[in-house]
Amino acid sequence: MLVFGSLVLLAGVASASSGPAPTGQIVFGTNHFCLASSPNGGGKGPVDCGKGEIAVIDANGSGLRVLTHNKVTETSPAWSPNHEQIAFIRPKAHTSDQIWVMNADGSHQHAVTHFGSAPQLFGNDVTPDLTWSPDGQELVFAAYRNNQGGREQLYVLNVRTHAVRRLTNLSTGVTEPVWSPNGRWIAFVGAVAPDRIYLLSPQTHKAHAVGNATGLDIAWSPDSKQLAFNSRGKLELVNTAGTHYHSLRVVGQQPSWSPDGQWIVFTQGGYVKEIRPDGQDIHHILHVSATKGEYFEPSW
Repeated sequence: MLVFGSLVLLAGVASASSGPAPTGQIVFGTNHFCLASSPNGGGKGPVDCGKGEIAVIDANGSGLRVLTHNKVTETSPAWSPNHEQIAFIRPKAHTSDQIWVMNADGSHQHAVTHFGSAPQLFGNDVTPDLTWSPDGQELVFAAYRNNQGGREQLYVLNVRTHAVRRLTNLSTGVTEPVWSPNGRWIAFVGAVAPDRIYLLSPQTHKAHAVGNATGLDIAWSPDSKQLAFNSRGKLELVNTAGTHYHSLRVVGQQPSWSPDGQWIVFTQGGYVKEIRPDGQDIHHILHVSATKGEYFEPSW
């Protein structure tokens, strides 16, 4: 059972809000660390002991609910477009990580992949990134096959039939795929430094760089006109043409836009926070001691 002994809920701190207050639910990963002795005799320190879970919280910082309860650490929670389902990755011993789907209240948890360890199947490096197609029928993710080494490529999973098809065959490799809300593009990060951001057409399978944008943790705006991303530790925005950049002037990782486009949720140290796309009105939603646990990958 996940322990929240050091949890502090902080809603609406830091500045007064102007305009509509944030609404809806945010799904995220949360982990509670255990103390274990270092194998080289360096004393005890926090380690992942399989107590990570998927949780949801109301956008105003209330109503925290843990949805998964087991002895493995799930990652990569992602809302379906209608917010009725959550996709996530659950590790499985002696084989690949598997992609699972559950209802928004945590019910009906079921695997939608059954990757094995045979050479023709996927290896153990499904990256911690899942996003749904706008019609809610497919999930895009990055992985590599056991017999092909470590260059990850993009694959699309049909949630209903469980069929998997390959999208890319790029020599640089691909990570962090994110489907645009209008379905026109899949943004991703090239696996070779300096982490260039690209747009891929699911129809033509052709990709092009987004200007000179480099960074990680990319996230689409609801109107599919901008990307938020982590550029050397700070949050920035860029338009799809790569011609206009805007810094939020805040250190942060793993951004995700609210459905109405009025807010961006992100992580910063032990905090989960919200901020306006213009860099104003920061709200602290969650905080946990870094020695006790962490929050990660919020999805609005």
